Amino acid sequence: MAFPKISKSARWKILIVVLLAAVVSGVVWKWPEIETWLFPPPPVITTPQLACAEVQGRSIYFNSIALPGLEKFRPDLLTPEDRDPASSRRRAFVQAPQNPKLFRQLDRQFRFDTLVLVGDPSNYQRLLDHLLDPAPEKRDFRLVYLDHWACIFKRDAARAWEPADAGPVRQRLGKIRARDQATFLAMAAGKMLAIRMPDAAKRWLDEAQALDSRSLDVLGGLAGYKISIGRWIEAEALADKALKKNPEFVPALAAKITAMRATKHHKDAFIFSKRLNELLPEEPMRLWQHAQLAHEARENVAEIAALTRLVALAREDGRPAAEYEFRLGEAHAFEAINNAEHAREALEHLRRAVADPLLSAEQRKFAEERITIIRERTKLK
Repeated sequence: MAFPKISKSARWKILIVVLLAAVVSGVVWKWPEIETWLFPPPPVITTPQLACAEVQGRSIYFNSIALPGLEKFRPDLLTPEDRDPASSRRRAFVQAPQNPKLFRQLDRQFRFDTLVLVGDPSNYQRLLDHLLDPAPEKRDFRLVYLDHWACIFKRDAARAWEPADAGPVRQRLGKIRARDQATFLAMAAGKMLAIRMPDAAKRWLDEAQALDSRSLDVLGGLAGYKISIGRWIEAEALADKALKKNPEFVPALAAKITAMRATKHHKDAFIFSKRLNELLPEEPMRLWQHAQLAHEARENVAEIAALTRLVALAREDGRPAAEYEFRLGEAHAFEAINNAEHAREALEHLRRAVADPLLSAEQRKFAEERITIIRERTKLK
């Protein structure tokens, strides 16, 4: 059967209708992203404004990510040294989240009454674990405030924060749109997971999902929850779902890397870690995580590169580098099996590590034994 002839003007009309339909379909499909662009979330969601308002104390420790918020919302809390990038105090503050021993040295020096930890908990998880490891009655710092941006600890607080204490904050956010409330709940749930409150975190994530099931923050939060209970495959599936919407969504990439690492997919975890490096600023904790992943994937060249950069950054900032030197010495020692030129580098870094009083007793013993073996095998002094 022959198709009827269509006039030129009719063809144009049909084309316009088809194009309009395509545009409308695209707008509907992408509306959440378009809505966010047209009507961005309020500052209480996009900045640590709420947390900064809660900070009180005369001697305050804060991590590096907290500084911009404090400068903007609570400059009255900062000392001249806090504002000086070259000060020894500020340089030490940068390193303390990764080094509980250094944090305790600072605490003995400054006797902190308040700790402000802002941003992704993976950047300060070692310090969190140090604060939370003692039995509750023996903890010198207790959590007193938590929201989607920050955790605040106080020395000798009468009791620790509970989810019910977030009532005033949640009431204040009750008037903002549902998707922004979902963001708050999902990001705060991530902090709850970091402080070992998985059940409360799951309740908040369920609330967030009911408010906005398409939210990337909710998907990332659910992936984090699955990781906390060891459901690695489910965690990776949720991360993949988020990454399908946004391949550069950092929390989903981080969750996927953790899940792959836990299931011994070390090569894949390392590959995704390289992607994460491209999205995040050069920061010690990220470099340290990348070095660990490179080690597990047996990517020795990449491990040495990351550790070398960590040592250089620590020296530039006047920060301790004992653990970096130790790991770098170990990496060079491994490479020396096939390339004797690495033996001298291994000795140099292991000796620097041993000379640093912050190196643990176990690592010191291991490093000294390794130095002896290398010297015996290579005749190096």
